[in-house]
Amino acid sequence: MRGAAATAHSQPSADELSALHQRLQATAPLSAAELSALPPPQRVALAAGDCFLRAGERAQAVATVYSGGLREYFVLRDGSERTKSFNLPGEFAGSLSDLLSNQPARTWVVAEVPTVLLVTHWADYTALIAQWPGWQQFARVVAENLYLRKVEREYELLALDAAARYRCARQRWPTLENVFKQRHIASYVGVTPVHLSRLRARR
Repeated sequence: MRGAAATAHSQPSADELSALHQRLQATAPLSAAELSALPPPQRVALAAGDCFLRAGERAQAVATVYSGGLREYFVLRDGSERTKSFNLPGEFAGSLSDLLSNQPARTWVVAEVPTVLLVTHWADYTALIAQWPGWQQFARVVAENLYLRKVEREYELLALDAAARYRCARQRWPTLENVFKQRHIASYVGVTPVHLSRLRARR
């Protein structure tokens, strides 16, 4: 896996900014003044294998995925990986728990295919929340959505069988199998790649 030195940084295009603003407005209504208060995001292009966040580093940024796909995962002591989640175009990215803890991150966030992110520093984001009511509502909606997703994920792991968990993943991310490797999807579902192949054949 490559680190930040392998990434390309630039200013976003008008189309990328427009897509970002539409995504923000779809989450919570923001006035023109509140949108303009957002510092210009950095366009970060990641090659497959590049890290947006490395475990052991301090999380410092949040992002919106413009294209490509990120995978969030933990690395266990034996070196094996456990996939936590995926981030596809239009979704927000960044480990909120690591940002809030201000401790070395436990989560890896890595591009599995060439990916373009629109990145905002966490300090800039929290400054917006402190100043603007619209951004306060935005932060609340994001936190509520993350909580609901966490509860749903707990339900899937504790109450559903592997076939149902696989269906839930495909419903949540319809293009999942076009972007991510089968072993990573299997890790998220909680089965071996061989078992996932059987579930796919059954489908």
